[in-house]
Amino acid sequence: MLRPTQFMLASSRAARRRSAREDRKKAVVRLFRFLFGMVGTIAGIAIDLALLAGTPLTYLAASFAVFDLPAGWLFGHKALTGTSIGLFVGALLVSAFGVFRALQGAAPVVPVRPRFAKAMLALGWATAFLLTIADLSA
Repeated sequence: MLRPTQFMLASSRAARRRSAREDRKKAVVRLFRFLFGMVGTIAGIAIDLALLAGTPLTYLAASFAVFDLPAGWLFGHKALTGTSIGLFVGALLVSAFGVFRALQGAAPVVPVRPRFAKAMLALGWATAFLLTIADLSA
């Protein structure tokens, strides 16, 4: 026979099962939270790396397109199509965004000093101009 203290401390089989089920649910919830947190962190890192590597290249390509497409249209080297107009408008928007950020003194997207970023933006525009002249002379 059980003594009163043993009766108070002992739990029923159903209570133990319920407790084990709740513990498993908590563990699964913690696992999913951890996995979603890791996926979010990895996606954030991937986006940061894409911005870090892609933004300067996008600015360079846009500055070249802003010079090269209209020059090609004017001198008959390139056909005026809807795609080329769309590319020109997109390049114009990206270039305007970069120039406005530089004029406002906003911090660059890449981890460099603002003065260096402005110099590289200007150098990119100068290079795009020279490449456009070279493209038209070919």
